[in-house]
Amino acid sequence: WIGIIITAQAFQATPEKHAPAVAVGLFPAIAAWGATVMMGAIMVSNGQNLYELIATTNQVEVAAEAEGEAASVPPTPYKSRLEANGFLVHGLLVMERGYIFTCMILAAACACLIDRRFNAAAIWMLCAAGLTFLGAMHAYQVYPFGVMDYLFPFIPPMEGAYVYRAHDIAAGYLLSAVTFWSIGLWAANQPEAEAHA
Repeated sequence: WIGIIITAQAFQATPEKHAPAVAVGLFPAIAAWGATVMMGAIMVSNGQNLYELIATTNQVEVAAEAEGEAASVPPTPYKSRLEANGFLVHGLLVMERGYIFTCMILAAACACLIDRRFNAAAIWMLCAAGLTFLGAMHAYQVYPFGVMDYLFPFIPPMEGAYVYRAHDIAAGYLLSAVTFWSIGLWAANQPEAEAHA
């Protein structure tokens, strides 16, 4: 009930044109909810834990030949049991780690883009890049007893853990910042009618 009220107020209290920004800001929170449900289901199943489920294995795929015989295709390396079944847990964990920061920053950047405040959007992307590089967003490590977020660069990961530092996402945020800043420079040098067409 509280979640419904908060979500409704988020759309009602913002200008109508910012509704897409509110929607974008909800995606990481939905991923966090999904990750919580997934972790709870894994824990009560009395089966394998997430660490064991994401262990990479070589999957052998089978292809049918013209004569109807099955032929073995070279193994696809680094595919986890979850990925083999179409469940990409990495994306869920990436969006879930530090999701409150991610929600706020993505929603703010989208609102700035809608308002054509490109330099402000670039600053938000720089904040996202910094927080991601520091390990406060998107980075995680999976160890046998759970998932740990806030994988700070100055703290070594647990021994044997699956580690994702999210430096590639930080680079993506940096590229977004440069892109938004460049668009802002271009728009500032255009006549008013062309820049806001």
